[in-house]
This record gives sequence, structure tokens and C-alpha cells, in this order.
Amino acid sequence: MKYGLHLNSESDIDRVVQKGIGAEMLGLDSIWICDMPSQRYAPVVASAIASRTKRIQIGLGFSPLLHTDQQIVSAFYSLIKAYGDRFELCIIAGDKNQLKKVGILRESLRGNPELLVQAKAEISKRSKNQGLSFRIGLGAQGPGTLRIAPSFDCVHLNICSPHIIEWAIKEIRKIGRKEIQIGIFAPSYIYTVYNHELHQLLRSSSSAVILGASKRFLKVFGFYEQLIGSKDKIPQNIIDKFSISMPYQKLKDYISKIESLGVENIVFSYPQDYSIDTMHDLAKSLRY
Repeated sequence: MKYGLHLNSESDIDRVVQKGIGAEMLGLDSIWICDMPSQRYAPVVASAIASRTKRIQIGLGFSPLLHTDQQIVSAFYSLIKAYGDRFELCIIAGDKNQLKKVGILRESLRGNPELLVQAKAEISKRSKNQGLSFRIGLGAQGPGTLRIAPSFDCVHLNICSPHIIEWAIKEIRKIGRKEIQIGIFAPSYIYTVYNHELHQLLRSSSSAVILGASKRFLKVFGFYEQLIGSKDKIPQNIIDKFSISMPYQKLKDYISKIESLGVENIVFSYPQDYSIDTMHDLAKSLRY
């Protein structure tokens, strides 16, 4: 199992860089930066962190609804030429609520999953022509994106409930390639001393994932009906399905359970990167 940390790049870039340095010092395998409207431009943040680190892998999440394949390959060309082969791409459709803020209605784009496959093919072709080699994964959650997962080098599931992970892996394996690497990417709060404020941040982060999910996916598990009935507050049982939250002593059991399902990589997302202290809590739990 490999472990990564998603860095929220809304904050001051110097602070984000320090967290990237800290992640390497704590022995994590990777850090991830997603390029979305609310975040700083991912390649700039990745470059700043790469210039101050030596070993840690750096993943970038890009939506082809926001960037062309040429722009993405150009960014990777600059990063790889400057800092070596330690970068990875994850192609994502993008959070529908964030995309809406910049005038993109994700649901109105027919053939959305096919757009991601086409983007992967074009990026692979352009990168090969420029002598680049980097892994291209898919950010997936619902039936539509799971269906195209075998076209990618790996898949990062935006879910963390063992029951839903098992369902997702079965959906992928119905299509084809059983050897595709499976990872998860989820809002996380692993702690040594519980902090209510941080748990509320976890709830907000999880809510954003849930509200950004497709209606089709939410209906598979009956979440859509619960959300309609709950008005403004998302029920805690749904929040729990989309977040990893526990005292550090319990993380080992959770990891064993999802590893037995075939998961090989976990990326802990906001608010786990809230501070150096919360990052230390994560590192402590992984050593426990």
C-alpha cells in the first residue's frame, strides 16, 4: 500500500510548499494537487514543491473541460524536464459545482466519459511524441466513469466506504483489465486528539464531494432519495460513506480491510493537510 496527501492549494503558496516538504520528510509516497477554479494553478504549485523536494511523487489532477491536451502536456514537459520523472496525471471530469462557477454545465456535455477517454488518448500521443513517459490515471466515482476505467493506467476512486469500493471494483472488472491499479482519494481526518472544528471541516469537504456526485451514482445506493428528504443538512450516515475519520489507532484495521479488496493506494484529502500537526497525526497512524 502506498500513501499520499492531497494539498489544498487555496492558501498561501509558501504554506503549501512547506506542507509538501513536510510530506516528504514524514515519509509519504506522494502529494496531489488538483487544478480546479477554486485552487491555484496546479503546475505552478507542483513546480514550487518539486524545487524544494527530492523524492516524493507529485500528482496533478486536470479536467479536460478546463484545459486542452496540449496545455496539459506542455505543463508536464516543463515539470519533467526541470525536476525529473516523478510526476503523474489524473484526468478528472471535475466537480460540477465548481465548473458551474466558470460557466461549464457538466451535465449538459453529452458523452462526458468518452471525452475523458479521448483526452487520455491525445495526451498519451502528444507526450510520446515529446519523449515523455508518465502515468495517466482516471478520477472515477459513478457508473459512467467506472465503465471507462480500463482505458487508463490506474483509477483513483473518489469513495472510501469498503462496501462501495467493492461495488466499484466489480463494476470495473465487468468491463475488462483486471490488473488495473486501484486507489482511493477521500476527505480525511485521522487524529490523535479529536478536534470538533476539524471534524466540521471534514463534514464540509465530504459534503462538497457528495453534492458534486452524479445523480445516477447517488441513486445506486439510495443516497439521492435521502438527500432530497433531508433538505439542507446531509445525513451523517452519507457523510461517513465519503470520508475517512477515526482515531489513529483504528486506521490500520481500515487499511487492512480495503487492501483485501484490491486497493493499492490511498490519498488522504482535506482537512488532513490542514496543518503540519494533522499531517504528523497521519504519519503516526501509518507507523502504528
